[in-house]
Amino acid sequence: MNKFVIMMLTVLILGIAHWLTAFVFNWTFVDVSIPFGIVAIFITYIFTNKGNTVSRQMDMQIQGETGIRMDFSNRVANQSFVFIGSIVYFSLALLTTFYIYKDYFIS
Repeated sequence: MNKFVIMMLTVLILGIAHWLTAFVFNWTFVDVSIPFGIVAIFITYIFTNKGNTVSRQMDMQIQGETGIRMDFSNRVANQSFVFIGSIVYFSLALLTTFYIYKDYFIS
């Protein structure tokens, strides 16, 4: 239940941030939804993935500066529910955009 709440809270926060961005820059909400969803996925992937190259690069940098060998273990890439929530938000934005502009895509 807690994971579902985190995922829905992520979708809600992304929706509010998307609305504020569209309101401040005077853009159409639907027209900017797909790029906003892609940026949200990219940012959440960088900050929530534990087994990515950014964290391994930081481990190697610390090892090079201190000379202390750090134990390296292959971590299983475990995606957080914040990342999954941003994918759900992008999917909803994509479906909404296709629904609103269906006449453009069909004809």
